[in-house]
Order: sequence, then structure tokens, then C-alpha cells
Amino acid sequence: MTAPGSASGGGARLSPEALSGLARKYRRLAELRAARAAGEPIPAKEVFRALAGEFPGALNELDNLPLAEIERRSAALARALAGGPEEPWMAWMHGYHTLMRAALYAKIRVARRAELTERDAASLAERAAAHAGAAVDAAFVLAVRSPPDGRLNRLVLGRLSAMFGASPAEIRGALFPGRSLEDR
Repeated sequence: MTAPGSASGGGARLSPEALSGLARKYRRLAELRAARAAGEPIPAKEVFRALAGEFPGALNELDNLPLAEIERRSAALARALAGGPEEPWMAWMHGYHTLMRAALYAKIRVARRAELTERDAASLAERAAAHAGAAVDAAFVLAVRSPPDGRLNRLVLGRLSAMFGASPAEIRGALFPGRSLEDR
């Protein structure tokens, strides 16, 4: 994962690829929302599966963010891509997607294991990091096996909190306003 800025927006910027990916996601969310509003048929499951695979949490945004917020995020990303300021939620969202991708990758590989050694966890962390584009370690993989209150989302938000110096509630509220992902 590209080294993002701090919660206050300082520090390193997201890569153009990371910003472009987020911009593409919000364009796609706006298209899907517009198609729904126009009464078009619901797309095939593969469309949603691909969106969720690349951007875990995006279906929550599709279902719960007002179109105005989707459009606001899209415009903010366009400004950032043009060299304008990045908003803290951009790095948080990019981090959320990459860490959740890594967590989901690891989860299916540790779920049925009776035992997970530190060495196995380190090896799996390397593969999960390569798969997701996230910097994860053996401790992360071990935590995936038994996340706080059984919720991967709490693990990911906790990691983001440690990375950015913002509370998990602040990050969750900025990324997914109006809906608690902690219940998932």
C-alpha cells in the first residue's frame, strides 16, 4: 500500500494509481445508482462480486451513501488527481480496501486450520500483502483468525486508527456514514 498521509492530510500523498482506482469506483457507484433510479434491470451478480472483490465495502457505499455524497467524493478525487489537496478519507478508504482485501484473503486460508504457527502466519502475510497491496504482517494474519468481537471490520478499523492517528469511530463515520459496519 502506498504510504498515505496522516489523519490531518499531511505526509505522503496517495499514488495516482490509488486515486484513480478510487475515482473509478465512485464513477461506477454513480452509474449503478443512476441505472437503478432509471428502472434498468439489476446487473448480474458478477458485476457486484467484481466491485466488492476489488473494493471491499463498496456495496455498503452503493446501498447506503446518498448519490450526492458519491458525487462529492468523485469530484474531490478528480481535484486530487489534478494536483489538488487530498482529503483524509481518501487515504483511509484506500487503506480500508487494501487491508480488508488482505484480511479476506487470509481469512479463507486460516479458517479451517487447527493450528497456525508464527512461520505459517508470516508466509501467509507475505502472500496476502502481495494479493492486496497492503502492508500486513504475521500479527495481522493471527488477528484475522480471531478478530476483535469476531469482526474483521473492527480489526481493519483498528489498524487504520493506528496508521492514521484517528479513532476507529471517526474513520468508520467518515467512510460509511449513517451505517455501522461493526455489526457485520
